[in-house]
Amino acid sequence: MPGIKWLAAIAAVAALVATVASSAGAAEDLPHGADASAAAEAYYRLGQTDEDAGDFAKARADDVACAGADPGGPWAWRASQRIAWLDARSEGGFAPLARLEQVRRSPTLSSDPQAIEALARDADAFPPGRVRVEARLLVAEAWLGRMHRSADAQVELRKVTDDPATDPLTLRLAERELVDLLAREGRPDDAAQEATAHADRLDPHIVKQTARLARRRWVRYAAIAELAAFSALAAAALLRSRRGAEASRALRTVAPIAIAFALYLGVGGGLLASRYESGNATPFLLLGAVALPLVLLARAWAAVGSRGARARWGRSLVCATSVVAAAFVLLDAVNPAYLDGFGL
Repeated sequence: MPGIKWLAAIAAVAALVATVASSAGAAEDLPHGADASAAAEAYYRLGQTDEDAGDFAKARADDVACAGADPGGPWAWRASQRIAWLDARSEGGFAPLARLEQVRRSPTLSSDPQAIEALARDADAFPPGRVRVEARLLVAEAWLGRMHRSADAQVELRKVTDDPATDPLTLRLAERELVDLLAREGRPDDAAQEATAHADRLDPHIVKQTARLARRRWVRYAAIAELAAFSALAAAALLRSRRGAEASRALRTVAPIAIAFALYLGVGGGLLASRYESGNATPFLLLGAVALPLVLLARAWAAVGSRGARARWGRSLVCATSVVAAAFVLLDAVNPAYLDGFGL
């Protein structure tokens, strides 16, 4: 009858609370005669208590008893999930798991550099298995974040990716962390090489992104070299020339136009960009500020340079390329996301 079953369930749970409070801890001490679902719940909750206490072998025994008390019930299904989780981490008689959970479940220990370093040493002595993998990943994440030990974190991540016991999901996570770490450290070539060598562990867009970062580095070097060459060629032409007055006259003539162009580029472009929710006016303002000296230097170079057609075309090409190079360097420094649209 429903009322009797409900009272039996309440009695089973009450007996469980009394058992836990008295620290009896033995599954055999649970009440007899309770209905199957209530008994299964009692075993399951006792398993939770044993797991929280770090006694994983006892917790597994409780879960087995739970599954046996009411095989088709909801508590048995939950217990079977926990049994599977524990069985996957049972190496070393649950001693490594107890050591890992001691740190993982403690906010104090998981934030203590000495505790994390001790866990890293202990993990090297763990038997092969999932617990060793999870311990090393926990150490790597702690060193990557709040403890700022990126070199040590890289070593731990490499141990995770090289471990045959690493499951596919953890392997993809560790590989992604490793590639991101190399990229953040200013090693885009190493990041691209790592991503290409292990492309099967990463999403395709991650592989493309790291290749783009490596390519962007060389474009940056080329842009800086081009700007240096432009400045050197223009300065050399001005130093060699004896037409300083002509250059000054040309600068006075072009200065109002150059200033107006710089204002149009910086202010106009910045206002246009700021109208969009994700827009940023800063790159346009900086480009306008940089374009002004480039235009003035280009005009002074033209005033004192050779009048031949090939020389004029050469100067025009160098000057135009310098503007593009300056724009690239600015975007790369201020907001590299703009370069993604150009495949850089």
